Amino acid sequence: MKKLTLMICLIVIFIPLLSGCSPNKKTQALRIGVISDVGAVPFVIAEQQGFYEKNGLDVDIQVFKSAMDRDTALQTGNLDGAMADMLTVIFFNDAGFEVKMIGQTNGNYRLVSSPKLNVDAFLKLESPAIGLSSNTVIDFATQKVAEAKGFDHKMRKVAIPQMPVRLEMLRAGELDAATLPEPLAEAAVLDGGSVIGSTEDFGLYPGIFIMNQSVLEQNPESAKKLYKAYNQAVDYLNQTDEEVYFDFLIEKLGFPQVLKGQFKMPEFTLALTPDAKTFTETSTWMQKMGLTKSDYNYNDLTNTDVLLKNN
Repeated sequence: MKKLTLMICLIVIFIPLLSGCSPNKKTQALRIGVISDVGAVPFVIAEQQGFYEKNGLDVDIQVFKSAMDRDTALQTGNLDGAMADMLTVIFFNDAGFEVKMIGQTNGNYRLVSSPKLNVDAFLKLESPAIGLSSNTVIDFATQKVAEAKGFDHKMRKVAIPQMPVRLEMLRAGELDAATLPEPLAEAAVLDGGSVIGSTEDFGLYPGIFIMNQSVLEQNPESAKKLYKAYNQAVDYLNQTDEEVYFDFLIEKLGFPQVLKGQFKMPEFTLALTPDAKTFTETSTWMQKMGLTKSDYNYNDLTNTDVLLKNN
């Protein structure tokens, strides 16, 4: 009887140890939000190609048409991380909602005129109506272009949070111009619009991915696995013709059908840490506009461990 009792005790002790050594570790999970633009492509392709699953990560991706809806999902605890911009990370931390920038996202934000206006005609307008989303990267990009082109003192900002609605109003001539991310900006150009300026013109890269600080503290491996899969998706994208996957992007991200065969995907880069120069310019602009009183250091709001230890 004593031998049987001893054997049972040993089994109770060793089974957990053996299970901990099993190669089939429990799959980790993340809920992330993406905006319907080019920066989202590696994230959703990683899902389509099964790269998350191969890296032991279960990712629930939610697609948003506006920054406002994304922010609500983050603040209500329905997302662990999301595509965002450098204004967002400052706004959230000002409000006591701790998030950190962990990576840069592909993306160029372009101010495009309506089809009835070329660049010269637009610049001659007395009070051009420009569609944008207020207090976001779109607002920041618009202001940068306006200041460079000299019409910042006379433009009328028209707040239109939903990006597809902004594009349709531009097409209909209800706006003189609109600031849009790719590929919606390219759709506006194909409609006959002219590019007034863009963030890339200034060497600015405000698109980022942010993650809740509590997730980074409690489950840092999930973020590293996210970017391992992201990099695998980048390799796939750079080696694959757009025709192979563009229908999926139309279905998943709502890219306009007209772009199929017309839009050239950028060459995607492997995951990069957020751009420090852009953060400084964004922070300075927000203080100038009275959007924040904070003077954060780049390192205060960035977690570089996720990428630097992942490469």
